[in-house]
Amino acid sequence: MDPQVSFDNLPQAVKLLHQKLEVVVSKLDNIASQNSKQKEHTFIGVDEAAALLGISKASIYSKVYHNVIPYYKSGGKLYFSKQELLQEILSRRYPKQEETPPPKQREFETKATGS
Repeated sequence: MDPQVSFDNLPQAVKLLHQKLEVVVSKLDNIASQNSKQKEHTFIGVDEAAALLGISKASIYSKVYHNVIPYYKSGGKLYFSKQELLQEILSRRYPKQEETPPPKQREFETKATGS
């Protein structure tokens, strides 16, 4: 693009800029989709799973034995989906969002209603 943009050539400069921007956006979309595909298929071993969860390898094996965490087994080795492990952690949030309010709030509500 010519560094000297004047009022006369402004429409052409904007058109060129728009075309280049479309190319950049297209390339960014491709990179983003490749990254999301890679994340979907990120498998880790026992050592990495233990480090990710902050527990010992023995705890990992215990959780696998009791089917507490999702795992895959191939050729006698254990594999874990990093995303599935993180999802498992997130699904065990306490207190649950749909639970009743804490006792102090319920106490206030009963006083307010006069019951």
